[in-house]
Amino acid sequence: VSGIAAAAGGNSLGFVGAGGKTVIYGYRVFPTPDDNCANDNNNDPQCSADTADIAAAIEDAIAQHVNVISMSLGGGGCSGGVDSDPTEGAAIQEAINANIIVVAAAGNSYANSLDAPACDTGVIAVGATSLDDGSTTGTTGSYSRNVTGASPSNPVEYVASYSQYGGAANFRNASAWGIVAPGGDPAASEQTGAVDDLHWIENIWTSTPYQSSSNDNNFTGNCTTDYAATGSTIDCRTLIAGTSMATPHVAGAAALILAVNGSYQSPTAMKSLLCSTADDLGDSHEGCGRLNVYRAMATALGDMSPP
Repeated sequence: VSGIAAAAGGNSLGFVGAGGKTVIYGYRVFPTPDDNCANDNNNDPQCSADTADIAAAIEDAIAQHVNVISMSLGGGGCSGGVDSDPTEGAAIQEAINANIIVVAAAGNSYANSLDAPACDTGVIAVGATSLDDGSTTGTTGSYSRNVTGASPSNPVEYVASYSQYGGAANFRNASAWGIVAPGGDPAASEQTGAVDDLHWIENIWTSTPYQSSSNDNNFTGNCTTDYAATGSTIDCRTLIAGTSMATPHVAGAAALILAVNGSYQSPTAMKSLLCSTADDLGDSHEGCGRLNVYRAMATALGDMSPP
């Protein structure tokens, strides 16, 4: 997710972040994973973060005067926009009060509710979209996308089957629960079998994959040269999908916008801009629409007739 938001360009690793030349502060709030973490359905404490650590990271980010906080994590919920965890909620509110743009994942449980901290007042919640290219995509939940006419030559974008949402769509209206951005939606068969690249988000992962031993391949990723590029630097990339992947697309876009127009340095102003320039997918779970960075940047730069 760091790479999606802010991977540096021009280094032969094959990826560049949505935020352009954004400077990134990385905070580690999760422990080193063990092999149980390859399965989402476990109670292993090595796979979970403590909200006290999350809050400590937010507090430090505030002290460092960051512009945007991107949170590809979530758990619990809210009551009236108030985080169910007071420790996390207080830190989020302090960031909002400091006019920091806080962007968080909506959640991946297909529900008409948002995970915390995405549901906290002032946070920009992000749902996920994917491409239907005529082959089987995700089947989570009972949500019918009504995608028609999709084919390999004519892929159609839709809100991913697993993506949580906070109510009905309200196109280009900042009062909507949030915004959506690319997150992928692979079919169940793609978890272990052949993959369709259009159903995933691919990005650089790490140059030092965690291995508990030389025979541990669960977290090695795909470490090769970048496709067919001769002499390319070896990178480690991975196929991933979720609202966690959609979130840094929005966070990186916010940082890019702030680089050209600091007047959007407030959660309210940024959400208003991103929503007012979004694309309409005609999907009831799209919030205020699909992120359109090009149109948002044109507007921030004063283009009187943005595309």
